[in-house]
Amino acid sequence: MNASLSGVGRPEQGPPPRSQQAYVIEIGETQAGLVSRRGEERFFTFISAASAFDALEGHRFATPGAAERAARQLAGSRRGRGWAMAS
Repeated sequence: MNASLSGVGRPEQGPPPRSQQAYVIEIGETQAGLVSRRGEERFFTFISAASAFDALEGHRFATPGAAERAARQLAGSRRGRGWAMAS
């Protein structure tokens, strides 16, 4: 716990710090990557786990769902060009 104590032994007022959040993004059987945010960051940052999704590396998304939609769109556009995801 990261609480500072004031004169009467109570934690200082204010919202508790947010911990890190991370979510795996999977497209079918393929792990595309993950998104994470730390503490007070507002957006989730995409970290690619497969070279097919490197185009999303470092992009920031408002929600994990938005990152998943972007990964699905990228995978769909690649399939349209004759690309198949490796499992």
